[in-house]
Amino acid sequence: MIASVTVFILGIYLPFVLVSGSVIPRSGCDISRAKIPDLPSTLPTPDTTPSFVAVAFGTQNYTCGSTGTYTNIGAFAELIDISCIYGTPVFSGVQDILFDIWNAVPPEITTAEIVNTLQSFVKIPAILGQHYFVQNPITGQGISPKWDFTSAAFAGNPNAFVVGAKVGDIPAPTGSQDIDWLALTKVVGALADQVYRTDTHKGQPPSSCTPGSPDIFVKYTSKYWLFGGSVKH
Repeated sequence: MIASVTVFILGIYLPFVLVSGSVIPRSGCDISRAKIPDLPSTLPTPDTTPSFVAVAFGTQNYTCGSTGTYTNIGAFAELIDISCIYGTPVFSGVQDILFDIWNAVPPEITTAEIVNTLQSFVKIPAILGQHYFVQNPITGQGISPKWDFTSAAFAGNPNAFVVGAKVGDIPAPTGSQDIDWLALTKVVGALADQVYRTDTHKGQPPSSCTPGSPDIFVKYTSKYWLFGGSVKH
């Protein structure tokens, strides 16, 4: 397991090394004038400037319903700052590079194990935080997506998170094998006012399943753009 995790961690460095020749990924570059490339007109336009842009690796999680189809029950992912490669040739395809590395990691090694290794031992400066789901903080019913930087980039800042609600959803322009692009607005938290998921790679479940079968965890990568908020680099 250690060897596989090490190879994956080294792979995370690749896009940064390709751009800067640096062994240590850079982070926290100014993206106040950055724009989401090719944002479909059917998604809401951001109301303010971006504060963070990240590439994420993780899993989309599904359970098999009584009808023999999968239902999403959340996700878990690690977010890596890619602000310093915005505007370079690597930026557009960084999620594809990362997916190929992530997909080669044996399935018994979970996202959580890699996250723990990154945070406990490696201390890569470009690690921003995690994305996962929590109980809806307003209604107490169902689950809501959360982006949480309180244990990484802004450790010690209890306000460095945002819980979002979906306001836009379109099929991935790259095909049905990739999860949807999303626009979300803040419900609670100071990290961002709007969140966009774009440039998705994989993450979709099989088209059918046997009711009662175990939950599945489907690997994916994507970009996440966070706009506004009061938490800044």
